[in-house]
Amino acid sequence: MKIALLTLLLVFLNGCGSLELPKFDNSNWAIDTYNPGQYEIARAEGRARKFWSENATRYGNDPHYLAIDTTKLLEGEIVQDLWPKLINSPHTISFFAGSLEKYPQVNIYCVMIFDTNTGKFVSNQGYAFVDFPRKGQVVRFGNYVARFIGSGS
Repeated sequence: MKIALLTLLLVFLNGCGSLELPKFDNSNWAIDTYNPGQYEIARAEGRARKFWSENATRYGNDPHYLAIDTTKLLEGEIVQDLWPKLINSPHTISFFAGSLEKYPQVNIYCVMIFDTNTGKFVSNQGYAFVDFPRKGQVVRFGNYVARFIGSGS
């Protein structure tokens, strides 16, 4: 009886070890696109370059995109269909966890996608988001799968 239980336990544990967990969160963290100003772009690109020069060996080149926090947006900067964007996103928990009666303000941030192969942003367009991924987490913003590096520091 003990041998049968031990065998069953080993088979179960072996099966659990072979489960493939997703390498990244494939759900889109972006609720909209946003175009930051040239000053914000230049500052963020400098921080991204510095981060990559210090951490390239740590992370390697997979994925070769970095998502860097660029600026905080005002709610009025995304006015078209903001409510549907918030309720249809799986990554707006921080907004809905707050009191809508006392604090109806939405904290919206912008990331830009930095290409480590070229050392530049892929475009001047960023992605607006509400909840922050963990620093170092690989997530999707729009069409890009990138490692989120926060502010780069």
